[in-house]
Amino acid sequence: MTGLGVAGLLNAQFICTSCRASGSWIAVTRPLPRQNSSIQRLRCVRCQEQIVAKVSRRDDLRSDARAESRREYETLCTLQRVFPQDEHFGTLLSLGYLESAGRGIMVTRHFCGDNLAQHLRSLGEPDAREACRAAGVWLRKLHQSGDPDVQMQMLGVADKLDYLAVTYGAVLRRDRETWTAYRCLEQTGLRMDAREFAGVRQHGDFKPQNMLCDGTRYIGLDIHWQSIGPAVYDLAPFLNHLWLVCRTFGSLLTNRHYLQRESMFLAGYGYGNDPQAVYWAQLYFALCYLGAYRQKGRLAANYARWRIGPLVRELARRLEEVS
Repeated sequence: MTGLGVAGLLNAQFICTSCRASGSWIAVTRPLPRQNSSIQRLRCVRCQEQIVAKVSRRDDLRSDARAESRREYETLCTLQRVFPQDEHFGTLLSLGYLESAGRGIMVTRHFCGDNLAQHLRSLGEPDAREACRAAGVWLRKLHQSGDPDVQMQMLGVADKLDYLAVTYGAVLRRDRETWTAYRCLEQTGLRMDAREFAGVRQHGDFKPQNMLCDGTRYIGLDIHWQSIGPAVYDLAPFLNHLWLVCRTFGSLLTNRHYLQRESMFLAGYGYGNDPQAVYWAQLYFALCYLGAYRQKGRLAANYARWRIGPLVRELARRLEEVS
């Protein structure tokens, strides 16, 4: 759906929630493609209210994209009631949902901020650590907004290992170092399999790129909020992507800077002093990233060797140290 198409659809079917004008929307930006959707900012010419239209991809044989878009809208509506919105932490304000031409269109009020990965690059180190602490606080608030009586959960080690072996086993065996990391994951996981962890309703894709910040307020994005499981499966992907942000090409950040940011994030969340489960989940996700890149061909595999390989090695080392 083109930018003109989105504006035309909204002008026909969506009135401005601020001034009640109809037919008043103009595009401010071009559609920005994302993995499973595109987003575009629009403005009401009467009151200058700005909104964002998130347009799903078309339905296909593999997924019902409209249903996923509708669930995301309904999740946001629920979170506006149960998430403790305040001057520092919140979620996007959902304004409406439409369907057209096999796509779902979720409309939210525009929040003027950068994603946290970009925001961190603009900050000095003390402020960057504080931003990471705030991200941990936001995630804790999300988890506390879920079902209060969730039963204790296990890591599901056997299922995770089976998924890795079946989906990526062939490409992970290509070099001894990566397969050694997999074996470390397997051996430590089997020793942890009987442990239980507090269950939470998970974000489902928590990473710096899925959080907006304007310097004062932190807003979560792409909140799935469907699965129940241990909190480490939200903590781990954030930390992995934070590590990758800290190693962006040309960055002068050191491992010490990352460790300080990691510590502040976990402290903001209120995570205890047991790092083993977090390292295990981080290594699991890192091996998934690496396997997915290797399946895309030689060029992607070479990129992953430079980008993801050091993360896998570091996590395997850390996991062995605490096991």
